Amino acid sequence: MTIFVAIPAYRDQELVPTVLDALAKAAAPQDLRFGICWQHAEGDSIAPLDTHPQVRIIEREYGRSRGVGWARSLAASLYDGEDYVLQTDSHMRFTPGWDASLIDECRRAPSDKPVLSTWPAHYVPGEQLKPGPALRIVFRAYDSGGAPTFTYAPISGVREVPVPAGFMCAGVVFTPGSFIAEVPNDPYIYFFGEEITTAVRAFTRGWDLFALTRHLLWHHWGGAATRVRHWNDHSDPADLNQWARLEDQSRRRVRGFLQSPSSGLYGVGSVRTYDEYQEYVGLDLRSASATASALSGVELPVYSSRSVAEGLGAAGAS
Repeated sequence: MTIFVAIPAYRDQELVPTVLDALAKAAAPQDLRFGICWQHAEGDSIAPLDTHPQVRIIEREYGRSRGVGWARSLAASLYDGEDYVLQTDSHMRFTPGWDASLIDECRRAPSDKPVLSTWPAHYVPGEQLKPGPALRIVFRAYDSGGAPTFTYAPISGVREVPVPAGFMCAGVVFTPGSFIAEVPNDPYIYFFGEEITTAVRAFTRGWDLFALTRHLLWHHWGGAATRVRHWNDHSDPADLNQWARLEDQSRRRVRGFLQSPSSGLYGVGSVRTYDEYQEYVGLDLRSASATASALSGVELPVYSSRSVAEGLGAAGAS
């Protein structure tokens, strides 16, 4: 079974170690294919990957970069029919056999169209990796603009199948390859909001979200020493790709989507409705309210129209 690993990378010194670690820790490294959007300045190098037969690269000069959605979209364009897709970041580490474990979890999920995601544990480059618990993503609060924010909660007990979920972390998304065509990355989202809009778009197209039952990946959550952020390079108001301008445009796009999502490539699907999603997760995204269950992070049941009809709780009750 082949896996396409889609990675957006902005001037990140951790990109090469990430790819090499994924290959070294894989149970079947020969079945991995990497699609990388490499955004770089003069002198930035990923020499070990330039001619690697399993690595496909789209290069863009860093001044042309327009944010994470744009970069994820370009990385995904390198997909070539692989069986599975792992969408991840350029600063990751992996457990031994991570590829076989992800495929196993995907097969165990009680769905024909599963999407697996988790909040990965933190690692520090050069330091020993510390085991982390399996985590699921839960609602935290609405921000000042009425957009939902998220945190994580540990998964209790030993689970035989992935845990139903309503949200995702964009840095760890594993799913059958057909997901790339059905739920393409929105290139107009700069940074904030990609997870909630993708979750809604996937759900309404009939995809079911789950949390991984095992800890399989680490993410480097901080540390400017290893990489430059887009907003570090693009803070000049005269810059065509000034990050604040792009983020403002993106947030307006996300707010518009949450208030009145349209159909189409980057809109909602027709298998399920937007209101069904809101009822399932216990959020009213139009009024920025949440049910008591959503606020307390109660685990969701496997989705069914009956579970919604019987009321996971009327979204809107705060």
